[in-house]
Amino acid sequence: MSRSSMTNDGSWREQFLAIDSLLMQTRQYWQILPFSYLTLPWLENQTLNQALSTLSLQDIDELDANNKQLRQFVGSLINVDLDIIDDLRDFSMSAADVSPHFSAGIKGRKWAQIQQFAALIPPQNSPILEWCAGKGHLGRLLSHQQARDVLSLEWQSQLCEQGNALANKHQVPQRVEQVDVFTSDAENLIESRYHAVALHACGDLHVRLLKLGTQQKLSRLSLAPCCYHLIQTQSYVPLSTLGLQSRLSLSKQDLSLSMQQSVVSSAREQQHRMTEVSWRLAFDLIQRDVRNINEYLPLPSIKQSMLTGSFATFCGWAAAQKNIVLPDDLDYNAYELSGSERFLIIRQIEVVTHAFRQLLERWLLLDRVLFLKEHHYDVSLFNFCASSMTPRNAMIQAIKKPT
Repeated sequence: MSRSSMTNDGSWREQFLAIDSLLMQTRQYWQILPFSYLTLPWLENQTLNQALSTLSLQDIDELDANNKQLRQFVGSLINVDLDIIDDLRDFSMSAADVSPHFSAGIKGRKWAQIQQFAALIPPQNSPILEWCAGKGHLGRLLSHQQARDVLSLEWQSQLCEQGNALANKHQVPQRVEQVDVFTSDAENLIESRYHAVALHACGDLHVRLLKLGTQQKLSRLSLAPCCYHLIQTQSYVPLSTLGLQSRLSLSKQDLSLSMQQSVVSSAREQQHRMTEVSWRLAFDLIQRDVRNINEYLPLPSIKQSMLTGSFATFCGWAAAQKNIVLPDDLDYNAYELSGSERFLIIRQIEVVTHAFRQLLERWLLLDRVLFLKEHHYDVSLFNFCASSMTPRNAMIQAIKKPT
């Protein structure tokens, strides 16, 4: 049996334990913060550091675009077999034709994901519960295609109003209800007859669905998890028994590694990304010198428009965020150049950490799969669309076993 076809309870457990052991064994390579380093960190492995130091940005981009190739490359340098998982099975289907008016105002890639996800929801008589619905686009499409009643839950009142207006416009039996899913109000709305769907519900939001759904014995759950790092606790609390028994301790920073793969960006987006990271790294060098404290100081998010200004202006903003007074005689050009040089070093470090991102994501997915199995669901795990559409393309389907 190939690893990619594992669907029985024992094989899920075996795969989880194998990944768990590997992640524990290799923590020094992935459980780090690349931005905090000024040089390549693995002094005990000069073979690794020397190989990384020869990589250009183009080399790194090519490696980063292929997870399997990346794992094999890094694994050969650290003498560990990282290639212990296969890609999930691809269950993507051709989406049914829908009038262009139905998707008006929805960005193309987002709409394509919704269509691909919806194509894998089997027609049933049961009503649908759409979790963290936004404007209810997924629920509205399912209601339209399958003539099913849909209850969509959303926290933001404005999105609820817009979602209900769209449901009325397209004459589908969908209701978008405002509710905080972390309150008992959500618990009171969930009934076992529902088929719950959640496309890219973030972190604790989809964990809440899994916990409530199993508690209320929902008939079916279909979800594509996302943003594992968006949790309320400081570190991750596993769901499954095996997860709870693991010695791995995962911070929010660790969890964010599982999300560090993106679709191919435009040249303009890539340039903006390079500029932003280089400027952040350059300012980090400035603040270390000015404060005389040799440690990384994170900055908040910025607007893209700030990248069209000067580096000096960016530094003024950054200093204000951290209450740092900058000297008048700073050599901004020299620091900016150093930031660009450091950008390459950070990308070289990320070659190593990124080799573990898919392993960590699979660990998290299997934690959810095993949790559902423990609550007497038949579970499958597969890709609902191509990774070029979204790297978060894993879908969990769970069907409650008859009692």
